[in-house]
Amino acid sequence: MSKTSLTVDLVGADLVGIGVWGPAFNNWAELQALLANSAIGEELQWTTQTPKPEIIPANERRRAPLPVRAAVEVSWQALQQAGLASSDVACVFGSGLGDTEITDYMCRVLTTAEKQLSPTKFHNSVHNAAAGYWTISTGCMKSANSIAAYQNTAGLALLEAMIQCQQHNEPVLVTLFDTAAHDAYRQIFACEYSFAVALLIVPAGTAAAPLARLAISAENSAAVAAPELPCAELAALYRDNPSAKVLGLLQQLAQKQAGQCAFALSPARALNLEVSF
Repeated sequence: MSKTSLTVDLVGADLVGIGVWGPAFNNWAELQALLANSAIGEELQWTTQTPKPEIIPANERRRAPLPVRAAVEVSWQALQQAGLASSDVACVFGSGLGDTEITDYMCRVLTTAEKQLSPTKFHNSVHNAAAGYWTISTGCMKSANSIAAYQNTAGLALLEAMIQCQQHNEPVLVTLFDTAAHDAYRQIFACEYSFAVALLIVPAGTAAAPLARLAISAENSAAVAAPELPCAELAALYRDNPSAKVLGLLQQLAQKQAGQCAFALSPARALNLEVSF
C-alpha cells in the first residue's frame, strides 16, 4: 500500500447476529422499530439505562465500568441471535473515545501528592478491557483485537473484521462502543449519548439464512456524507458518537434496503459496504 492510494479487493461476509444498546433502546428489535418508523422517536424518552450483562459473573459485573458493560451486553445479544458458540468466534472491539470517566479519574489522582490509583480502575483503564471481560466471561480463546481511531473507528474495525473473517475463514464478532464523554472532555468530544453495537459475521455463503450479505471495498474518497436518519436524536448520535457511525448501515438493515453505505477510514479514504438480502 502506498501513501497516496488504498485499494482493497472485494471482501464478502454473511451477517448472522446483531446486538445494540443506547438511548431509548436496549436491543436490536427496539432500534429496528425506531429506524423503520420515524414516528416512534417522538414518543420515546431519550435516557440511557445501564446494561447488566448476565454473562459477566456478578462480582466482576459490579466492578465493570459502563463501556465494558455496554460492549459485553451487545456482543452477547449478537452471539445469542446467531446461535454460535463463543469459543468459535474471533472478535474485534473498537472504541473511539475509550473510557473518559476513568481517564479523568486517573488524571486527577495523578495530580495529588499520594498518586494512589485504585487497582480496579487502573485495571479497567486499558483500551482492551472490554475484550478482556468478554473473552474471560465467555471462555473465548480466539483472537481479540482492539481498535481506537476516534471518528474512523467504525470503518477500521469493520475493515479488520471483514478481512479477518475471509482470510481466516472463521466467524468474527465486531463490537463498537462509546459512552457519553465526561464533562471535562465535552469541548473535545461532544458526545452526549452512549451507544454500542455488535455485528456477528461469518464467511460468505456459509449461513443458510443470513440477516444480510455484506461486501466491502476501500478506495480514495472525499468526506463521507451523513445518512438521513428518522429523528434529530439519532442524527446527533451519529454525528458525535464514533461508534454510532454504523447507524446508516443499521437503518438499511432495519428497512431491508439493499445498497451501499460508506465509512470514513481517514480524511481522504473510505470503506464502501454493499448490503444485499
